[in-house]
Amino acid sequence: MKSNNKNLFSVKLIFQENWEEYLKTHNPREIEKVEVEKMLSCKDESRGGFWYYCKNCSEYLFIPFGCNSRLCSCCGKRYTDQWSSMLAERLEKNIFHRHLVFGIPDMLWKYFQDDRTLYKVLMDISYKTIRETFSKINHQDVVPGVIEVYHPFGRDVKHQPHVHMIVTEGGFNKEGKFVSSGNYIPYNALHKNWEYNILKALKKHIPKGIVEMAYARYPKGFCVYVRKDRISSRKGLAKYIGRYVRHPAIANTRIIAYNREAVKFYWKDHDDKLHYKIMLVDDFISAIIQHIPEKNQKLVRYYNAYSRKKKKSIKSSITMTFSKNKIDYCPKCHEKMEFIYYFEEDKPLDKNKLSIWLEMQR
Repeated sequence: MKSNNKNLFSVKLIFQENWEEYLKTHNPREIEKVEVEKMLSCKDESRGGFWYYCKNCSEYLFIPFGCNSRLCSCCGKRYTDQWSSMLAERLEKNIFHRHLVFGIPDMLWKYFQDDRTLYKVLMDISYKTIRETFSKINHQDVVPGVIEVYHPFGRDVKHQPHVHMIVTEGGFNKEGKFVSSGNYIPYNALHKNWEYNILKALKKHIPKGIVEMAYARYPKGFCVYVRKDRISSRKGLAKYIGRYVRHPAIANTRIIAYNREAVKFYWKDHDDKLHYKIMLVDDFISAIIQHIPEKNQKLVRYYNAYSRKKKKSIKSSITMTFSKNKIDYCPKCHEKMEFIYYFEEDKPLDKNKLSIWLEMQR
């Protein structure tokens, strides 16, 4: 098995070399096929793209659209960079935020794998739990601002549903005033409240007896990991959140060996201890694509101060940035090029048409 000292291997390479054979013996979901095909065709000119023009040397440059597949590391990074930049301007000022991770024990994981509608249940109940916790601390009903990202995978790419939450330290009361909870979070009460809320919500979705078994096995509640560091900078917070949006199940840099039969990668646990794992190629592909959500299924949700209205403005700003403000430099003279056109047709416009179009704009 060849070692990867210079990041020679990637998820895309593994799929390129094995996807057709994989389809002969496996029956993936339709959305899994769509997302894989999008990744494999990333940077294909038929997708459309951006045209640029260099006034200095009259050079044209065409940059095809990315695939925007959830499996594509390149497109995922571009999206999250833009998303983080736009979000920074819309976050609450002068308010500390904390990062929490709401997890559930492995005895419940398979029910989320079988029923993907439970993703929303996990996210909504996470929010309900932190709102109740902050209200109890402040002895009044307060509504925190929350951004949540659902991750169906663990660091070793197995199915392990959990929710990353960025939450204001406190919330808004009935008068609209922000009430700070300070740095204090009652961990023991939070764990037990989380267990009670999520098991109550799941009761009608899981077999009888599982709830009682969970209570007996976890008398201290379910785990909620709370980062000790507080986040005060809006830009720092947006960048921090960006790590978790469109986060692929595995980064290319973690793949250290691959030989068309097996894949070797590493992962770190919460104690920063290094672990290595080897998977057969088919098992690796199955593990990666199982985390693709259904079409239009939301893995990022916004609550209260960061809810729908803010989300809509963020998405529209991202679209505008991709369409009009992308900057590229001439490959000949390295001068800044002028964005002149973008399209979503099957074939790029030819240069003659572009020349006519450019003259019409002058």
